[in-house]
Amino acid sequence: MDETFVELNGVKSIDFIAAGVGSCYIFHVTYRGDLAGLKGGENLNDLSGNFALSNFVVVNRNPLHAGKISGGPFTFKVDGKPDMVSGLTLDNSKLNGSIQRWVITDDKNTILGLPPTLEAVEGVDFDKAGAGICLIWHITYEEGLQGLEQGDNLLSGLEGFYAVSNSIGVTREAEH
Repeated sequence: MDETFVELNGVKSIDFIAAGVGSCYIFHVTYRGDLAGLKGGENLNDLSGNFALSNFVVVNRNPLHAGKISGGPFTFKVDGKPDMVSGLTLDNSKLNGSIQRWVITDDKNTILGLPPTLEAVEGVDFDKAGAGICLIWHITYEEGLQGLEQGDNLLSGLEGFYAVSNSIGVTREAEH
């Protein structure tokens, strides 16, 4: 029996986002002997040989865009006086997704705060955080996102359909 199997891990490593907007169909094929037409760019309807196709799973590629933040970077002295960012802008020309939030993380991308608006971001007193680095992000996502909570990691702890913008740095230097 000469059956060929591709491990599921091979499918998990495919970057569907790079394929652009559209839909992909994932099938499982088993075959015995020679199978003609099983290669990239070929149509499954043109396969020939002794084979069977499974049902398929649809992967819809509708990428989200979280916009691009401009402004900063910011540097403050931790001196007991309020330090707020200002002048941040969000280019929302390609922004999509049904829910948007702002996120403030530390330099390891641990979520410190989730201000609901840009005005709320500009109202955060970074002096109270002490010395270190914070990053300001914008996120767009769809219902069902998991892991967007204080203490979670923004870049490795989320599960669901989302996109994260670039970040703007806020450096808080200890006063000498």
